[in-house]
Amino acid sequence: MIIQTTLTQDVNLKGESLMLWLKTFFGILFQTLLLGLFLYLPAFTLSWFEAFLFLCIHFSMTILASGYLLVYKPDSIQARLNYDSEAQPQEDKFATSLMFSAIIFGLCLAPIDIFHLNFSPAFEGLTKNIGLGIYTLGMILFMASINANEFAETTVNIQEERGQKVIDTGVYSLVRHPMYTGFIFFITGVNLWLGTYLSLLLSLTFLAIALRSRINIEEKTLLNDLEGYDDYCKKVKARLIPFLF
Repeated sequence: MIIQTTLTQDVNLKGESLMLWLKTFFGILFQTLLLGLFLYLPAFTLSWFEAFLFLCIHFSMTILASGYLLVYKPDSIQARLNYDSEAQPQEDKFATSLMFSAIIFGLCLAPIDIFHLNFSPAFEGLTKNIGLGIYTLGMILFMASINANEFAETTVNIQEERGQKVIDTGVYSLVRHPMYTGFIFFITGVNLWLGTYLSLLLSLTFLAIALRSRINIEEKTLLNDLEGYDDYCKKVKARLIPFLF
């Protein structure tokens, strides 16, 4: 009986692990296709090699990083897949929508100005290539944040059932919101690689507004409900950029 129970538990664990791998893979595929839609639809053409190259790089980096996390930090991946809209405060729903809108806006502006408006020149040469490097840094920061913080869900809530605690190691020892720092590098890099001066300026402005709203709500919740977060804020003063802000 004990052996049968153990075998059943092993089968269940393997089944859950397989489902997590499948959810992650199809989630990444869907995300990449969505990014492609936000780039190619406003461009109204498929003849855009730089966008295709970006999507290939993004898919490859995300698959490799997620594979590592699935092996060594599966709880962190599971946290990113969790979404409880009922537990999410109304003000956080607005801030989350604003964040996603800022990212979509940042992607769509590049092809709109490049292919239609031509209000400002596109980035070229070394600056354009540096954009890919900045984007890559953003992705590394994003994945490093997930690796360090197994409680990094997409919604702002205290996960008492999982024993949530303050994370102050890894990239969280440098800034309080490294994942959002990654978003800044992501949008900056994409616009340097694919966009124009105007698309970069407007994208970062919109993102700054969204980040301010989301960070204020997140920190208010953490300060009120997560033990030790106040001491963490005193120790790590920078929200996004070390020694600056």
